[in-house]
Amino acid sequence: MKTKFILYAFLIVLFTACNDDDDNPCSDTVVTTASLETEYGCTETKYQMEIDLTDDFTVITNQTDFNTLVTGDCQPNIDFANYDLVIGKKGLFSGNTSINYEMIKDCETNNLTLTVTFVQNAASEAPNLTYHALIPKLTSGQSVMVEIELTY
Repeated sequence: MKTKFILYAFLIVLFTACNDDDDNPCSDTVVTTASLETEYGCTETKYQMEIDLTDDFTVITNQTDFNTLVTGDCQPNIDFANYDLVIGKKGLFSGNTSINYEMIKDCETNNLTLTVTFVQNAASEAPNLTYHALIPKLTSGQSVMVEIELTY
C-alpha cells in the first residue's frame, strides 16, 4: 500500500512539475503595412510598376536597389531607414478586382508572413500583376515569407 501511495505521489509531482510554457503562451501579432499608394501617392502600381520576377518576390532594403530593379511611373524616394519593400509578381488566370495584404509576426521566431490575397473576378484577361507592401525595417536574422491566396 505504501508503494502505491509513493508511486501516485511521484506521478502527481512529476506531472505538475513539468512546464511547457503553457502558463505564458505568446501570441502572433498583426503588423501594420503601408503601400506606395498611401505613403507616396502612386497609382495603379499593380499595373504601372514592373520588376523582373515571375511568380516570386524579393525584399528591397535600399533606394539604389529600388531604382535599379523597379521601373514604372512611380519612382519615389522611399524611407528605407524605417521600411523595407516586399515586392513580387503573380500571373493570374482571370481579372483582378483588388489586392489585400495582411502581415503576421510569429511570436516564437519573430519572422513575418505576408499574406497577399488577390480578389479575382470573371473577366477573361490574364494579368501578370505586381504586388508590394512597405513593411517595418527587418531586424538582423528576421525573415519574411509571402503566401498567395486567390478569392473569387
